[in-house]
Amino acid sequence: MRASLRVGPVEAPSGTVAGGCAHIGELADGITAVQVPVVVINGAGDGPIVYLHAGSHGQETVYSVEMLRRLRAELDPKRLNGAVIAVPVANLLAHQFATRVAPHYAAREGVAFAGDLHKLWPGDANGSLTQRIAHFLFTEIVQQSDCAIDLHAVGEPGMAFMFMYRGGKRDAQGTPAWARSLELASAFGLTVVTQTPNPLTLAGVCLDAGKPALMVEMARSRRLDGSVVTGALRGVRNVLVELGMIDGAIEPQPDFLVVPGVHPALPTLRAARGGLITFEVECGELLKAGTVIARIRDVFGNELEAVAMPADGYVMTFPANSWVGNQAVATGDLVADIFA
Repeated sequence: MRASLRVGPVEAPSGTVAGGCAHIGELADGITAVQVPVVVINGAGDGPIVYLHAGSHGQETVYSVEMLRRLRAELDPKRLNGAVIAVPVANLLAHQFATRVAPHYAAREGVAFAGDLHKLWPGDANGSLTQRIAHFLFTEIVQQSDCAIDLHAVGEPGMAFMFMYRGGKRDAQGTPAWARSLELASAFGLTVVTQTPNPLTLAGVCLDAGKPALMVEMARSRRLDGSVVTGALRGVRNVLVELGMIDGAIEPQPDFLVVPGVHPALPTLRAARGGLITFEVECGELLKAGTVIARIRDVFGNELEAVAMPADGYVMTFPANSWVGNQAVATGDLVADIFA
């Protein structure tokens, strides 16, 4: 029988499920608590501990909350080998406003941090509120986990994909943790895109510690879409099957465009001019270098910029709808994430 598993104030004996909130601090009124919700599904059998992390960004939370609810309902802890530690909304401050970071707190943290939980790992116990959230998650969950799945979402138009950071402080490429990460990504079942090393992401700190890690970008970030929830649940279930934690077969992802192979990310395209943006191509479509993928116009309807592919490849997402909330960009804003 497995030992009892504890995360902060939440403890689940072997073969049980427990949930609760960990207190991090207070807002400027002194009485509004900043907390992190945690669910621990502690299986009766031996096996790995998987960390399901979601909600670093406040506009990407709805599908993961519903997916984790369904996963919790279908997992029988008495038949589970290992354990799942799930955080449905890691950054409740950003969730309140459905924004990437918490608007009322980002200003307090300055340009260097800007409240972006996605890029503050492993956090700081004596730092900003967001750094303290990351520190709690790192020390209480990551350090006792064997692998991590970081759940995100892109807006429309955008395709679902795996965004695989190759490492953190060092490039993990060629290491057992990286090889296992790619195997688990293949099991999840979406297009796999590799990114440069980044020590400040959840995947980066995991790979630095020799632990496999996946970053998932589902589609339709601002909608509770049934196919997205089902796809995310299927992918997580596939990973648990691959790890030997539950019985079953790995299932394909029929509702999503999947480009075979492992693809390197190309530098993100940004707007040279501000204005209203229209998208000229479909995400996931193979494009030749020089293909115009978006056009930017001013409020009079004059075209200011035609954004083109710098090389042969694919557009995986147009971030404007996810980050800003509508099809308008300022100079320097993100236009497209692309891969080769």
